[in-house]
Amino acid sequence: MKKMLNILAIILILPIISISNAHASETIYHYGDGTSGTTPPTPAQAAVGGFAIVNPETGVVHGVIVGSIDYFGGNNKSVGSEYMGCSAGCLIVQQSTANQNGNVVGIHGPNVTYNDNRNVFQVAESNTTQSQAVTESASNTSAIETEVLVSRSVKNYEFGVQDLINTNGVFQIIEVAPAQNTSAQISTKTKQFTCEESTIICSTKISNASTTLSEEVILFSERKSSEEVLTQVIIEAKTKIREQINIILSMLEKWIVNVN
Repeated sequence: MKKMLNILAIILILPIISISNAHASETIYHYGDGTSGTTPPTPAQAAVGGFAIVNPETGVVHGVIVGSIDYFGGNNKSVGSEYMGCSAGCLIVQQSTANQNGNVVGIHGPNVTYNDNRNVFQVAESNTTQSQAVTESASNTSAIETEVLVSRSVKNYEFGVQDLINTNGVFQIIEVAPAQNTSAQISTKTKQFTCEESTIICSTKISNASTTLSEEVILFSERKSSEEVLTQVIIEAKTKIREQINIILSMLEKWIVNVN
């Protein structure tokens, strides 16, 4: 099942071909592979892509550069000195082609690695915890508020060299973490806050005391559809969780299994 991962990417636009006039009647072309000549570049010489700077020991992708596919495309080049925080000898590995506008997009970071044996890039999305407070009622003297907390476990993705011309510049990333290897925990805590009578509506920030009215927790040892989540909430009689189910499903995001 393919999943689109919302990840912060970098966009680089750099020229790889420059032109200089050696003589009035002769034009010198400087190609992206470091060579030059008097003939216009071939399509292969002109093609650029995104190339990952990969630490060969850890596989971590330290950054992405624009480069000539004709020159770097064999994945047999390395950096000669420290670059982007990666030491000399770090590999230069193709990650993408340019899109239809000539722009290059790449994905890098401490959670992005390259698997040399399989020639794929891998992304680990770390455990995520989100919280949201919902005010149920409020007056000058008291307020009832429910805090919703959702924690979901790590997910893993991978992708090969991206042909961004045919995907409109969007990375196609496959989720590879099996459904049974992910988990989630949902909890709610409802409190009543008290304040001295005033013209200001009572709230968490201005209260001088609080009382816990209810606490609920529900665990999921594997991924579920939204209908299965609601069914388990009903079976376990989680009133407050059921009241906030729309917020909870939104916070679970891609953890929810889509049922066709």
